[in-house]
Formats: sequence, structure tokens, C-alpha cells
Amino acid sequence: MGPLTRWLLLAIAAFGALAGGYHAYLQHSPRKVLVLIDTSFPMRDALPRLPAILRSLEGRRYTVYAMETDKAPIHDFSDHLRPGRVDAYAPRNLGALKDRAATAPFDQADEVVLISNAAPSELNVPGNWRVLQP
Repeated sequence: MGPLTRWLLLAIAAFGALAGGYHAYLQHSPRKVLVLIDTSFPMRDALPRLPAILRSLEGRRYTVYAMETDKAPIHDFSDHLRPGRVDAYAPRNLGALKDRAATAPFDQADEVVLISNAAPSELNVPGNWRVLQP
């Protein structure tokens, strides 16, 4: 076996070990995403598109999701998004979300995704939140 072959086998083994270690790390320390759904009256026409939006979010590897509406929590961190039955009711009050921002799961989340059709002028959310328009 020549020196080039030995070097190649060593490089493949080293990169394989690094990839396996990183995979194990990500399996035990997944990214936490909090999905917030605006369930106000103006969202009534947009809620039928919600399952497609959630499927697009759920396709990420090494990620666990918690889900809440602007009114109440739906589920804590798990591998899948389970919205159950989400109905539009009551006026829009996105300010209530900011009041809960220091509580779990807000403080545990690496990323916060807000699904709302509110105008940008109404969305006075923290800068690290991502807003998806349905």
C-alpha cells in the first residue's frame, strides 16, 4: 500500500469520525424552534394555508418544535408540529406575545417564528423573530 493510499484512508476515517461526532452532538442538542400562530379574526382566511406552512418548517433536521398561539400554548418541544384545531377568534393582540417573551418556551428557543398576516406596522416584534406571511 502506497503512501497516497494510506493518507487517503486516514483522511476518510478522520472525516467520517468528525461527521459521526457532529451527528451525535446534533441528535442530543437539537435546535429549538418556537412557532407562534396569530389566531385573530383577520387570520380567518389564512388559517387553511397553515398546514402547508407547518410542513415546510417541519422538514428541518436536528430540530424540535414548540407551538403556541397568541392566546395559549399548544404543545411543548417535540419532533413534530401538532397544531390540532386552530380557530381564529378575538381581536389581534400581538403585544401579549411580548409579555410572555421571558417565559418558557420563549427563553429556551433558539429561533422564534411568527405566522401572521398583520401589516409590518402592526408587527412590533423583537428583531430575532422571523415573520412568515400565510
